[in-house]
Amino acid sequence: MRNWMKQHPPYEGEQPYLYLAFADTDRGRVWKIMKLLLERGCRVWYCCGLPGDAAEVRRRQERSGGAALTVLYLTDAAAADRDTKSNVLVNQKFDRPILCLDPDGTDRRLSMGLHETVPHIPLYTLTDSADMENAIIHADGFSQEILGEPVQFDEGGLLRKFTALFSVLAVLIALISFAGIRYLHWFQPELPDEVMIRDPVILSAVRDAARGGVITEELALSITHLRLDSLPERWEDLALLPALEEITLPQQSLLGEGELPEGDYAIELIGGAEG
Repeated sequence: MRNWMKQHPPYEGEQPYLYLAFADTDRGRVWKIMKLLLERGCRVWYCCGLPGDAAEVRRRQERSGGAALTVLYLTDAAAADRDTKSNVLVNQKFDRPILCLDPDGTDRRLSMGLHETVPHIPLYTLTDSADMENAIIHADGFSQEILGEPVQFDEGGLLRKFTALFSVLAVLIALISFAGIRYLHWFQPELPDEVMIRDPVILSAVRDAARGGVITEELALSITHLRLDSLPERWEDLALLPALEEITLPQQSLLGEGELPEGDYAIELIGGAEG
């Protein structure tokens, strides 16, 4: 759930709270931790977005430093994130409680700048929600004072809503499909048989003779004369025009290596004589 920040903004009140420190690129992975904290009623503050100026940087350090406990989601991104690192190291400087959560079994406390030997900066490797909750609850600095109103997540209800919605959509699609099939079965227009001419030169000439439109068998039977702009590559397409009697060609088209068609056609050259 990458958009959880909009639904659960950081706590900005004056009551005791917990600081959840993480890199912005890890916000999707941190959701399971945030969700657990909210379900237990923890008031949680975290950095949201990019700082605008020096005053905002100071405000964030004050908010992070004012937390009863810092829970750090320690990844390579967090160790490289300047703002996260600055806030956490300020808390270390003043010996404030810090709990490091390790997502993959890699101890990054040194790369973060933390002293891994300090007792109040323990490292916990994430395994399951129950163990993680136990580690946070028993961390130095955690107390009932940071607990407020638990957040209820009705995930089952949301799933039921989606299931019902998909069921309705499935029924509508089925009805539309059934109606469409019945309509197509009832309304079957007779489509004319189209003559497929592949050679572009002959195709262009036939379309000119037919004045556009679909070249049907009936139309092909009515063509007795073709005027070609050049020699085609596929003379065999003329077999699709059984009534053809005369072909007109430009005289310069015979200057190449192309051959004239074989058949009972009168060949008329523009500016020349019949062949």
